Amino acid sequence: MVKKKYIAPNLITAGNMFLGYLSITESIKGNYTMAILFILLAMVCDGLDGKTARKLDAFSEFGKEFDSFCDAVSFGLAPSMLIYSILVTRVPGSPFVVPVSFLYALCGVMRLVKFNIINVASSEKGDFSGMPIPNAAAMVVSYIMFCEAIYKTFGVQLFHINIFIAVSVISASLMVSTIPFKTPDKTFAFIPKKIAIVLILALLASMYWTLDYSVFIISYTYVILNLLTYFYKRFGNAGDDDASVEEYVEVEEDTNEREG
Repeated sequence: MVKKKYIAPNLITAGNMFLGYLSITESIKGNYTMAILFILLAMVCDGLDGKTARKLDAFSEFGKEFDSFCDAVSFGLAPSMLIYSILVTRVPGSPFVVPVSFLYALCGVMRLVKFNIINVASSEKGDFSGMPIPNAAAMVVSYIMFCEAIYKTFGVQLFHINIFIAVSVISASLMVSTIPFKTPDKTFAFIPKKIAIVLILALLASMYWTLDYSVFIISYTYVILNLLTYFYKRFGNAGDDDASVEEYVEVEEDTNEREG
């Protein structure tokens, strides 16, 4: 018999999958606004099921696998169908339509498989190897939202199909990369907690007007900060090591000259 504490988080996870399914149906109909909205609501469920599981201490291998399968639908297949629907409408007959949309779905599933292999069900949330799939979905949908908001407000058309393809391919590639991504709370740790709380409350209060911009800013800032950290550690420290070697050589040469 299933313990009661597991019911609530698994129901929320099922809601996540249901919203992803609804997003797919809306993409098929060509209703991109609703398709995006359902993906965003699925992200809310994805955050809530983890918090609920931690609150109830309801972690299990079944829950981990169930969550990943539902994420594959909501943040893998749903954005993939959105990408396909937009491409087939904007560039019908293009040879890139199926490869680009399928690449995103494939990388999303591979990302989740890798996550399940290297992680066990636990209340501790560690850093990620590769970009988390919800943020990949956020990159795709927020680009559409941001461009639409700019067009409605200022009459400027920022959406370009080549940029959209690039965003889809880059987000897919980052998911299967080995670049370490910190959890959002660690990534934005430089923001004082009091200020962060105020910002969150302000976003929630003005969500109707700022949603299109805030999702775009948060998702892309998250990626940029993690990439900057990665490249700095990889190449910045290398430069420091080289400088240390040069200083060591100079000291040795000075010592030899004095002894000579």
